[in-house]
Amino acid sequence: MEKKIIAELLRWYAISKRDLPWRSDNSSNPYYVFVSEYMLQQTTVSTVKKRFKEFIKKWPSNAQLAKTTETKILKFWSGLGYYSRARNLLKAAKIIHKDYDNKIPDIYEHLIQLPGIGDYTAKAILGIAYNTSVMPLDTNIERILARVYALNQPLIKIKKLLNEKSNNFISKKHSSKLIQAFMDYGSIICTPRHPNCLKCKINKYCLSYQNNIQNTIPVKIKKTKFKPKKFSRAYILINEYNEILVRKRPSKGMLASMLELPNDEWVEKKSLLRRDNIAKKIEKKLIRKGDLSYSFSHFVLYSEIFYKKIRKIDYPTNKWLNINKYSNSQLPTVMKKILEIMI
Repeated sequence: MEKKIIAELLRWYAISKRDLPWRSDNSSNPYYVFVSEYMLQQTTVSTVKKRFKEFIKKWPSNAQLAKTTETKILKFWSGLGYYSRARNLLKAAKIIHKDYDNKIPDIYEHLIQLPGIGDYTAKAILGIAYNTSVMPLDTNIERILARVYALNQPLIKIKKLLNEKSNNFISKKHSSKLIQAFMDYGSIICTPRHPNCLKCKINKYCLSYQNNIQNTIPVKIKKTKFKPKKFSRAYILINEYNEILVRKRPSKGMLASMLELPNDEWVEKKSLLRRDNIAKKIEKKLIRKGDLSYSFSHFVLYSEIFYKKIRKIDYPTNKWLNINKYSNSQLPTVMKKILEIMI
């Protein structure tokens, strides 16, 4: 059965594969695969497609990426979220430059030691870039396997079993194409909701389809819709040259090393809010401009927004950003949203 499924998927992929910029004629370009796998972590393909092209134009090789700074890559990453990926990508590029002469490693034990690379990413790079006989398990592949074998349990509870089943689909000759075929098939045909079983080339081998349970697999774990809240106050301080006062966030924690507007420490209760040191100096003269609700992955930030015109000479050690250039700056999206309320 497994060999027949492999043959069908490869035939389908040959004529129906997605047009993705890290593939085209560069499916065997390890650097393209390396970068795309970092960008695709927790970000949709549609979002990454455009940004990947911009990234490669800016840093077309690992040698050039390794020479850039954290500030520059974080500025580029604005809008993609999960900024730790950008920092890890840069750290990995520098290690590859130093230890591997800019060649993306083709050995699992070397890849897995790079920052931000786990079992899936290591196998994806090996399989797609180097045609190594492996089978990485992303959500698309896990879903297809769960349906084919009618594994009627939440994916999180059957990781070991899925890994065992995936071994049945490891290809000795066509690993790169097969892995990508699985991924595309899960995106186009065997979709999370309402899979297109009538167009499916492998439905006759699919136990879920045979038993008409394909719409209930994978079994969903009910997630609470409740997100905890955090509170803050942000301060838009503009000098006579139309520049905004900004600063760098700490190197650890949320939005590490990104630029930010002065703001109070994010707390779980409004009563715990304490004025930022900069705001303390001008507290009585601050003008309330509005409020922002911004949803992160694990909590919602509620921020009151204040504004004040200040003199640059009174803040000689601070950083400044031209207000007309904020949208293309290193400011993370939440800070840009705060500015948009006033602008």
